[in-house]
Amino acid sequence: MSLVSAFTSAVLPIVSVMALGYVLSLAVDLDVDPLNDVALYLFLPALIFHSIVTTTLSGDTVARIFAGVGLFVVAMMLFSEVADRVLGVPEPYRSADVLAGALPNAGFYGIPLAEFSFGDIGRTTAVIYITAQAFLMYTLGVYVASRGGGRAGIGAVKEIFRLPLVYAIAAAGLIRVLGVAPPTGGTFMTTVSLVGDASIPLMLVIVGVQLSELESGGVVRAIRPSIIKLVVAPAVGLAVALALGSFGDVAVARVFVLLCATPVALIPLALTLSYSDVADREGVSASEYLTMVIFVTTLASVPVLTVLITLLQDGVVV
Repeated sequence: MSLVSAFTSAVLPIVSVMALGYVLSLAVDLDVDPLNDVALYLFLPALIFHSIVTTTLSGDTVARIFAGVGLFVVAMMLFSEVADRVLGVPEPYRSADVLAGALPNAGFYGIPLAEFSFGDIGRTTAVIYITAQAFLMYTLGVYVASRGGGRAGIGAVKEIFRLPLVYAIAAAGLIRVLGVAPPTGGTFMTTVSLVGDASIPLMLVIVGVQLSELESGGVVRAIRPSIIKLVVAPAVGLAVALALGSFGDVAVARVFVLLCATPVALIPLALTLSYSDVADREGVSASEYLTMVIFVTTLASVPVLTVLITLLQDGVVV
């Protein structure tokens, strides 16, 4: 596949819908919170439920994906921590870098990208990926963010049990174990599929709206963590995929590497705002710093992901 083909078939649709959300937000002063609630509490759980119930991936492959996400997150946290300590990066920026490097936007950005790039297996793999990552976000992620603010916030781990996606995962898993999946062509699954499919454009619009609310100043400070996120992270993802035998499915391994290369997620920013939003002597808060990194990685991801998708689809990588 050529770079042009990879861009027009996989990346351009993503960028175009995000751009629509960006412009819409500027035009009508759109409030992203209600949209985010609809996505998190209705559309995304439906997508997850349908994907897990109907997936053809084996239980072994799913288990390997969970293990792979865990290995990737821990490896990237350690890498970012060591790199920042060597460079003398102080808190709370060190914790912000750890979160930025380890937690890619595999959900709102990654699910549509994976589906456009690799079809149904891309979407299913992305859903399993964010399922594993969600638990790590509200455990390790909360710990790191709390450390950056010099206080403990482990009690916030309970937040994960307020997310409907957790119960969608549990219900779908139970249905598969019991072997009582509703017929895919029936009213129930058709409705769930319809709602889940609607989450794809909605999530991209949300990302566009969120980007319109970010300040892009101080880009230079964001270059170092952005390189780690867009260059080191996919290399670590590739190493993890190979170490786990390509998850027993080469297509899944390629999607996994792609998801590891997506920009910084918005959840690290939310965690930073809650637990470690303090300023240094230059007056730049941890959240402002992380906002710069999110903005830069999202923009820079367009050429980076175009090249990566071309390499993955041609079998050059994995």
